[in-house]
Amino acid sequence: MTEQLLAAGLTVGEISEDTLTILPDNIAVTIASEEKARFSVFAEGDVVEINERGILYRWYSVVEGDAGIATTSHCNSNCIMCPASESERRLANNISLPQLDTVLKHMPKDLWYFTVTGGEPTLIGEDKFLHVMRSVKRELPHTRILLLTNGRTLGDRDFFAKFAQTRPNHLRIAIPIHGSTAQKHDYITQAPGGFRQTMRGISNILHAHIELELRIVVSKLNCDDVTNIAKLIIRHFPTTTVVNFVGLEMRGNCVANADQVLISYQDAFQKSKEAIRLLIHHGIDVGLYNFPYCMIDEEYWPIAQKSISAYKSMFYDACEQCRLRHECCGIFLATMNFYKPKVYPITSGDQYDKLL
Repeated sequence: MTEQLLAAGLTVGEISEDTLTILPDNIAVTIASEEKARFSVFAEGDVVEINERGILYRWYSVVEGDAGIATTSHCNSNCIMCPASESERRLANNISLPQLDTVLKHMPKDLWYFTVTGGEPTLIGEDKFLHVMRSVKRELPHTRILLLTNGRTLGDRDFFAKFAQTRPNHLRIAIPIHGSTAQKHDYITQAPGGFRQTMRGISNILHAHIELELRIVVSKLNCDDVTNIAKLIIRHFPTTTVVNFVGLEMRGNCVANADQVLISYQDAFQKSKEAIRLLIHHGIDVGLYNFPYCMIDEEYWPIAQKSISAYKSMFYDACEQCRLRHECCGIFLATMNFYKPKVYPITSGDQYDKLL
């Protein structure tokens, strides 16, 4: 078994059964027997990094198909239900450009999907962010790129013009809308003026004919406004590619503000049904992220996505008897630890056949 490694100093390395070889100097490091189990989670073709503290981080998993970078942990919003904590966003732990370029260089050229995220990824700095876009475009010319952003920076006309010239070939931009009004949206993001900036960013994206994904993170704070958000999208942004409804991940701010935001998957789905129907009726695709099959109505199973990264997704023992176990997104580990949502395993063959 061999893996590509980015070691301290951004050098490339390989792992055999019991040896880590740092290239180009061919420095061999024996893997202690008690550590072998940790390395067994890797597969040939994985891209990982060893930082100066000896911590190993996987950038790409062949088995899971996950690949991406976080340019910075900093964010110019402080969303009440964000799974990151306020302290994480204040750290502004930025990726260096040499590190970024080395990561991209070792990604497989036939990679199907790659995500650029943060914090707020544009806050790495204008020149650095544009460098990120140019590097992704150069190294992954045929890969579908997803940029996760709150859209506020993209509302700046001059910045957007520069971004539009450097954007990757197959780009989709995903932006959350948290309320149908500035008052609701800005309360949730704790960023006055953010709604207006986000609306400008969305308009710029659509005018540039860039694929747009809008996200609605359903919480107790906005569950009664979800239908109005859908109407706003239909009225002002009818060429949106897809709207994804997102279930909560109970960590960070979301846990700190649980009394304000926590809503069950079932209730969040029920509150979203009218909005889903409206969007589909107006020709906009819809997806459900982070909603287990057993917590949504059967007729909505086809739009449920396996959206939780494998290392975050957990299942109860009871889930093993469910016929949709391997198609289901599961439950966030943090959410399961926080309040243990009840599951309802699907065992009926008729139910299963409706999904296929």
